[in-house]
Amino acid sequence: LGDYLPSKLGMDQEESVVSMVLPGDYSGALLFFFQNGKAARVDLSAYATTSNRRKLTGAYSDKSPLAAMLYLKEDRELALYSSEPRALIFSTALLAPKATRTTQGVQIMTLKPKFHLTEVRPLEETAITNLGRYRCRSVPAAGAVLRDEDGAQMRLL
Repeated sequence: LGDYLPSKLGMDQEESVVSMVLPGDYSGALLFFFQNGKAARVDLSAYATTSNRRKLTGAYSDKSPLAAMLYLKEDRELALYSSEPRALIFSTALLAPKATRTTQGVQIMTLKPKFHLTEVRPLEETAITNLGRYRCRSVPAAGAVLRDEDGAQMRLL
């Protein structure tokens, strides 16, 4: 019937699978988005090793819970959603690559204390019609309150 992935990988009780990437030639980057509104861009070459190790440790920062992880081959625009609900559109070109895998990242979306980042999606996969309202030129930015015509009624939060 199949294999149970955590037992196949020898994971500990509190560990879980977040995402999987087949690195190939280790080109591109991984984008980590945290619930505190920060994001980190780490080149995939930082994960290349010369030895065969059983388990990868320190794949990303554990200072804040992970909201999303994306594999990036070239720069693109992404839409960030918060629990307020607010939305923000930004270009990944604004994120500089970091050398260390456990970097805390830089603040992308400024959030009020009781709210957090909930979702990150490529812009073409969103229902946002008024792009100029949510687009930012520099980070950090608060984003704009999500309107009904831009997909607020479709969200469960």
